[in-house]
Amino acid sequence: MKYSGAYALVLVLHLLTVAFAVGPSAIAASVSPRHVRAGRAEALRDTARTTRVYTIATVLTVLLGSALVGISGGTTGTPEWGMGQLWVSLSYVLWLVAVVLLLLVVVPAQRKAAGQIEAGQDAAGLAGRIGAAGGIAMLCWTAIIVLMVFKPGA
Repeated sequence: MKYSGAYALVLVLHLLTVAFAVGPSAIAASVSPRHVRAGRAEALRDTARTTRVYTIATVLTVLLGSALVGISGGTTGTPEWGMGQLWVSLSYVLWLVAVVLLLLVVVPAQRKAAGQIEAGQDAAGLAGRIGAAGGIAMLCWTAIIVLMVFKPGA
């Protein structure tokens, strides 16, 4: 399939935000348990900031993806894809799950672990929470990519 015009431009921007927003968010969350176990408070503060900033930036990915759905029909006037299709709806749900896990579980746990390490306390118990929530978020991102490629129900 060949893409052109506005659709191609928005698709490129969408894919760039996947690489440069989703990617860093996922990686920062996934390396955090190692920092907890190694007692690296400063590294945890950095990964908490990275996780938070880049997770918020994924809103741009969703906006661009929504634009792609809206302009998918090109000049026909009828969109090829719609918000009610299974792959689109599931993608929104999975994105929301990933964002909630990262912002409400992972980032606070990263910050708490950093504080505990700086206070000389054991923070190893938080490594599991960070790893589990970050892992589920990573599975959500992966499932979204699979949905984008195969488009079930389209």
